[in-house]
Amino acid sequence: MHEIGIMESAMTFVLQHATENRARKVSRVVLRIGTLAGVEVESLRFAFDVVSRGTLAENADFEIEIVPASVFCQGCNDEFIQDTAGYIFICPTCGDLCGEIRRGRELELSRIEMN
Repeated sequence: MHEIGIMESAMTFVLQHATENRARKVSRVVLRIGTLAGVEVESLRFAFDVVSRGTLAENADFEIEIVPASVFCQGCNDEFIQDTAGYIFICPTCGDLCGEIRRGRELELSRIEMN
């Protein structure tokens, strides 16, 4: 389960940032995850609970913002949201196969709230 490794890396940054800012408690952590990032959301939630135990982030609110896949079609110069799973993208306007993914692979720490 690579979600534990992802969360360990994120938590290292969160705790370092909290320490540098002399925080007493991390109250909220928000991650942005693209639908094509290959991350299992429920496993990531579990990993957060495990990795945050005994730290300034224990019992913090953990939120995940899902970023839908957005693909650009060179045939009709249009960008569209890919609603279905998979990695074959067909433009809903012209029917061309498209390969330029503009969003949906994000895996980033979006926000840390602390006091």
